[in-house]
Amino acid sequence: MPQDDHGHHTVTIIINTRPYDWEAKEITFEQAVELAYPGQPPTEQDTYTVRYSRGHDGHGSGSLTAGHSVKVKNGMVFDVYRTSRS
Repeated sequence: MPQDDHGHHTVTIIINTRPYDWEAKEITFEQAVELAYPGQPPTEQDTYTVRYSRGHDGHGSGSLTAGHSVKVKNGMVFDVYRTSRS
């Protein structure tokens, strides 16, 4: 894992097939949604689902919900879905 001048480890995570360099040890539901849909603030009609795979042992795959986070590791994959009610 690459390390910057401050001792932070950078990992590459995949969100909706796009790679991102990530320095934090965890990612929140809200951060994953923002990376998947940049500059598109959620509305009351939008519902998001965040699923991940290739995570840490015991937490290799699962779902993230609003207000929660998960530890990241290099190559971890996130699928973020937006559903809009009409």
